[in-house]
Amino acid sequence: MALILLNLFSVSYFMHLTARMPALGVLRFDLLLGGGTLLVILMQQGRDTLRLGEETAKRLNRFLLYIFLSLPLVTWPGSVINNNLTDWIKVALFYVLVVGAIRTEKQLFILMFVFLACQIFRVMEPLYLHITTGYWGDIAYSHTEGVMSGLNRLSGAPYDIINPNQLAWVIVSTIPFLFYLFWQLGIWGKLLFGLLLLPMIKAMLLTGSRSGLLSLGAVIMGIIWLSQNRRRNLMIAVVVVLPLAMLLINQLAPDMQTRYFSLIDSNVAGADTKQGRINALIAQIGSVSNNPLFGNGLGTSGETNWNVLGGSSQITHNLYIEILQETGIIGLTLFMLFVVSILRSLRQAKQILVSKGYGAEDWLGRLISATLVWVWMDLFYSLSCFGLRSWEWYFFGGVATVCYALAQDREAVQLPPESPVRNCRVC
Repeated sequence: MALILLNLFSVSYFMHLTARMPALGVLRFDLLLGGGTLLVILMQQGRDTLRLGEETAKRLNRFLLYIFLSLPLVTWPGSVINNNLTDWIKVALFYVLVVGAIRTEKQLFILMFVFLACQIFRVMEPLYLHITTGYWGDIAYSHTEGVMSGLNRLSGAPYDIINPNQLAWVIVSTIPFLFYLFWQLGIWGKLLFGLLLLPMIKAMLLTGSRSGLLSLGAVIMGIIWLSQNRRRNLMIAVVVVLPLAMLLINQLAPDMQTRYFSLIDSNVAGADTKQGRINALIAQIGSVSNNPLFGNGLGTSGETNWNVLGGSSQITHNLYIEILQETGIIGLTLFMLFVVSILRSLRQAKQILVSKGYGAEDWLGRLISATLVWVWMDLFYSLSCFGLRSWEWYFFGGVATVCYALAQDREAVQLPPESPVRNCRVC
């Protein structure tokens, strides 16, 4: 029951069912599902339900406790309570629900299948609307030699509240899992991976997201780094991926090509927005001096930029500066320790599997590798985007914790190398 409710909560949250069906929004459907899942977990399981003894849980709990205890010390506690706390609790709840509801490898497999299905749909829906109706969803403006120009960019579908950069992020976040969970399954897995990858790359290029393109490069480098033959795979990437990327970019409209070329050419349209983002981040670093120890309050980076810097209420597009502005030096330290614990859990889980003789075909090992690549990618992507009140670190923190616990379970059982669990068809 807990697994069913968790999957329903995931589908409702990622597919924005409350926006698609307003009656569910009136019922606070997401909140009911999240609360119901937590209640079932507490009723069905034992004392170790939430795995509170794991390092990731301890460090996340410290960060959560700090957010509440520091409320009287932040600059705008009213903004935190009235505008931001509820949404943050809803995404942080992902960690608790994942580590509480997932007890077996099969349950983890089902959760990841549902999660990937939701992300693929979020990408294919706007791409389908673009092809059939000319839908774009967003437009970017740029000044070049005193002339303003506009560029249509693909964003999330009308019911999906993600801008072009966030849609590109969804794509590059999904690719590592598609690669490790499908590509290495044989010819049919490779075929399915290719059928999904091509339209997803097309959708990403239509977003005009330069940070998304760079993050895709980070994904490729992460996969190469985790491979057994790094030098050979790096050569393959250079020989195959780069020419293919240029071929795909050449299929784009000239104005979209120009946007990507603005990464290296400061004289073309779009280069001003790139420089503007850099200038804004430099200025936002200076705003950290306003209550540097405890910050201005959860979710107040836009408020900080308006009141301290003046001229813009835009959310800070850098996770690390965002956390400094909102939770101060103490909060950034605690959050980064939580991220470090995610990495440590994944690496320790991988070491356990290797020491027990599980090879590259093992699905849990592939999931761990995919999550490691995702963490590396998102640490890079976070240089140009916010994320403290987004779901990703809490969801994948829960996945990392479960992977480590399941690896420990395998170690305790002492399965022989020829055990059928290694090649479980269900997984």
